[in-house]
Amino acid sequence: MATTIEHPEKTIAEPQLLGFLAEFDNPHALIDASKKVRDAGYQKWDTHTPFPLHGIDNAMGIKWTILPWIVACCGLMGGTIAIGMQWYMNAYDYPFLISGKPLFSIPACIPIVFELSVLLAAFGAFFGMLGLNQLPKLYNPLFKSEAFRRATNDRFFISMDAKDAKFSEIDTGEFLKSLNPTNVEEFWSDVESPKLPRNLKLALSIVGVLMIMPPALVAYKRSTTTNTPRVHIVPDMDFQPSLKAQNTTDVFSDGREIRPNIKGTIPRGQFKDDNIPFYYGLKYLPEDQDVVTIAVQDEKKADAKPAEDKKAAAEKAPATKPAAADPAAAAAAAAKKLDELPWVTEFPMPVTAKMMARGKERYRIYCSACHGLGGEGDGLVTLRAMDLQQGTWVKPASYHTDNVRKLPVGRLYHTITNGVRKMPAYGPQIPPEDRWSIVLYLKALQKSHQIDANTISEEEKRKLRDTK
Repeated sequence: MATTIEHPEKTIAEPQLLGFLAEFDNPHALIDASKKVRDAGYQKWDTHTPFPLHGIDNAMGIKWTILPWIVACCGLMGGTIAIGMQWYMNAYDYPFLISGKPLFSIPACIPIVFELSVLLAAFGAFFGMLGLNQLPKLYNPLFKSEAFRRATNDRFFISMDAKDAKFSEIDTGEFLKSLNPTNVEEFWSDVESPKLPRNLKLALSIVGVLMIMPPALVAYKRSTTTNTPRVHIVPDMDFQPSLKAQNTTDVFSDGREIRPNIKGTIPRGQFKDDNIPFYYGLKYLPEDQDVVTIAVQDEKKADAKPAEDKKAAAEKAPATKPAAADPAAAAAAAAKKLDELPWVTEFPMPVTAKMMARGKERYRIYCSACHGLGGEGDGLVTLRAMDLQQGTWVKPASYHTDNVRKLPVGRLYHTITNGVRKMPAYGPQIPPEDRWSIVLYLKALQKSHQIDANTISEEEKRKLRDTK
């Protein structure tokens, strides 16, 4: 015999008294009533005003909030996390030595410490405020009161919560009436069915399915392969019409996207006047300017079109290649041609101690890596290259050899500007003033090796040691 199980019917909950609402018609009456409620010992109650009311905090006996402590703790936690994160990344997990700098340094960590401290402190202030005020709370039973709607206009209210330990339906109601309010009313909980609305269930189901689809699609794409290109959601960002330096194009006749310098123009702020000794290191410009490498780019090479690919370049190349000239002989011929130029022998500007200090600073930045601090050609890059012995490095000449010491200052300036052998041209990187400062410091280095130490007094030696 089958037995039937009877399920108890779900009954609608009875409404419960949630508290009282007392209405006042002016702020002074509200403040006086608040003082009496505070002195009566009630804890769970609040006031509602249409505008900030001066003195209401003291009248209610509101205690100092713990929100500043929450903000301070979050800020300290952010700073601690920032320091620990940077130490772990830089000094422990992936130590990377850069120019002898320490793997972990507190001053270098300060920007990240500041940013993360402010970020977590802001989070603590925002979410702490919401938590302490039990927000967000989208509904309050007080909203059902018709009189309470005037709380944002011209009425003032005190609400008493039934959860207060001193709350009594009879005594609390009589106490509020003794405060001379214009009205006292009860507010009750809503009477609702325990069942969820059918439409709400359907909406939640649809939202749940939609939320699952993106991660499921991502997981599918990551675990499978495809022979079609990816979808470009923002094609304008993936395929921009901008030109790139190393690409070819059909827009211009030379087939290059990069444009050559326009003849007769100069970069902004780099106008050169007629001070030839200052800008070129020459007393005057010779008729054959190519030997001074004034031209930045050979026009014939600039007009040539780039090869479509390596195969096309190979097809265009001649079958037989003439024997190359002796590199040493070519270098000697070029050096001889430079020796014949009218180089300046004096600095085209006043020589000052400030200029010497600037030259020392710039020399150590740009030159010492290869030439060494003393100009002996024993910089760290040179020592490393000579140790590898790959045959591709040309050791820099020492500044203290006779042929280098005899070079005029204009020739040294030219070498810094246009480079020589493995040394690149530093003209685009170092301004003319700094190039002359470096030349001055080079001359000082050369002179320091030509002075007999016995001719220098002890006082001068001490000054030199102190300023080294």
